Amino acid sequence: MRWNRMRWAVVAAAAALMTGGGGARAQTPPEGFVWYVLNELNGFYLDVEDPTNRPPLETQVPDGVLSAVEINGDGKPDWLIRWPESAQFCGTGGCEASLYISDGDGFVRAFDRQALSFALTTVDGELRVEAAVHHLECSEGQDECLRAWAWDPVAMRLQERPSSDGISRLSGSPAVDYGEEPDGTPRLPPWTPPALEEARFASRVWCPAVNGSDGGLVRQADLYDIPDVNGDGMRDYIYAPAGRCDAPPGEGFQVWVTTAPGPGPGGAGGPVALAFTAPPDRWADYEVSERPATLMVVSACPEGSNCPGIPLRWDAGTGRLVE
Repeated sequence: MRWNRMRWAVVAAAAALMTGGGGARAQTPPEGFVWYVLNELNGFYLDVEDPTNRPPLETQVPDGVLSAVEINGDGKPDWLIRWPESAQFCGTGGCEASLYISDGDGFVRAFDRQALSFALTTVDGELRVEAAVHHLECSEGQDECLRAWAWDPVAMRLQERPSSDGISRLSGSPAVDYGEEPDGTPRLPPWTPPALEEARFASRVWCPAVNGSDGGLVRQADLYDIPDVNGDGMRDYIYAPAGRCDAPPGEGFQVWVTTAPGPGPGGAGGPVALAFTAPPDRWADYEVSERPATLMVVSACPEGSNCPGIPLRWDAGTGRLVE
């Protein structure tokens, strides 16, 4: 899988601004980033049975892998890691890219996932991160699946924005892939509300393998955060029940809204309340052209069609999302 060279040229231009361009001396990356990159490059080849069974050790970060960029406007360098094009870092969704935003004396991991391309663009004076992701994360028929985000200094994270192709109705595509639990289920992001984390864990059920064969799998509810839908500026959540072992998930998803700030960045991790329960066999999209985002309840439609959605609005009087 090849990187989109034109889009990476935009990133290179942003990095040149940080170094002063021309013959100016480049920013020196913090030792922690240097160690992290070298550790990842070298650790992949470790053979505990014979540690000498490996290619030569990398002792310097390869050119173009670690670059200074400017995202949050604080005058301090942010750091972009363009992991090398290899089976170690690449898959059907592209190659890994990691973006760390400066935060006082430390950094915040703001973007960390596979991407087919990665660009920094400015829209209406707002700097945005845009990536092309796996086509399964977009509607059918799109030649390129783009996702865009802008840095939110209050929430200390990237927030969803319309992409450069004009698409603003989204689903999924988090900016950071937190990996998997030992059982293969997605790992939850930091500051997930405890009530929802506990509900997800309690939903786990062991489903034996079909036809009496050995093995089986753990099925549990899906849980992920979404843009603010009730206008308080804090992230909200979708909770999708797991369903029975003998049938695909079919129960309606639930929308939980954050009701008060929590201990995490931007009030993350606060108390939540149930705001909407969808009918069976529905899924959620959200429209991010305006803020707060508009949540859409979507049902199946003929293959190849853009399935219409029913928009929900926030009713402050009842504390619910309504049609």
